[in-house]
Amino acid sequence: MTGLPLVQGPGPATIVLTDSGLGGLLICAELERRLREISGEAAIRLVYVNAWPDERFGYNDLPDLEARAAVFDRALTAMASFAPSAIVIACNTLSVVYRATAFHRSPAAPVAGILDAGVELFFEALNRDENSVLAVFGTRTTIGSGEHLRRLKARGIDAARLAAEPCHGLAAAIDKDPGAAAVPRLVDECALRILPRLPSGGTLYAGLACTHYAYVAEVFRGALARHSGATVEILDPGERLVGELTAGLTASQPAAGRREVAVSVVSKVELPEPQRRAVARRVEAISSATSRALLAYRHVPDLFQGEAP
Repeated sequence: MTGLPLVQGPGPATIVLTDSGLGGLLICAELERRLREISGEAAIRLVYVNAWPDERFGYNDLPDLEARAAVFDRALTAMASFAPSAIVIACNTLSVVYRATAFHRSPAAPVAGILDAGVELFFEALNRDENSVLAVFGTRTTIGSGEHLRRLKARGIDAARLAAEPCHGLAAAIDKDPGAAAVPRLVDECALRILPRLPSGGTLYAGLACTHYAYVAEVFRGALARHSGATVEILDPGERLVGELTAGLTASQPAAGRREVAVSVVSKVELPEPQRRAVARRVEAISSATSRALLAYRHVPDLFQGEAP
């Protein structure tokens, strides 16, 4: 799905964004910022749904794709109860899982996923610079699916220019606090594992196939540059996704005023205040409204039973 045509209609629109955790809040924040600048009178409601399934475990800890899809199906049913104009899966793990859900076969609303945006972004970069290589970083589910590399090779990219590495535990650490002391060490370990599988020389693209990693993009850049000596460029599919979602929409004139855009955050699991404050500080620079929404989030333990706040 490119653009959000329903936003241009005469009535208000509700857009649900989701991630397993708080990584996708960066996408929510950027989308909120851009939608405020787009012409039109209809109000827009952004609902960010943290689909992390349980305080004790995440999707990547579940035994297989079938188990992950069963849980995400219940989350998607809950999202549909908001009567959204569109659902944005701002999560690579859940974009992979989505294809195995029953909801995917008969969606209650148009769905956009970040995986497709990432593949396009990576392909364009590699096609633009034939001497470049790509290191893709993501969760166990995302990297284990092989989707990014499979699609890139199918489009003619030499497999020797590609490598992918799961950074298990990194997203969870960032979710608690992007500035945590453990984060640089985890990034460093991930960089050291992937570099021997890539040829040296040329630009090294770092494909962040996990929305959480965008919080620490400069940590990735520094680690990869330090260990490889190469010029490192970060490729963030989140930025590409927001661009696609707002493609073709027209910026408003100063005299027209700003469109009303409301943001709310809902979570099945409890989000402790230190966690919310740590993430909100990073989001604030993009969207103060999204930052405030996180701090004032609503905890709905039975959310996956389909009860919308």
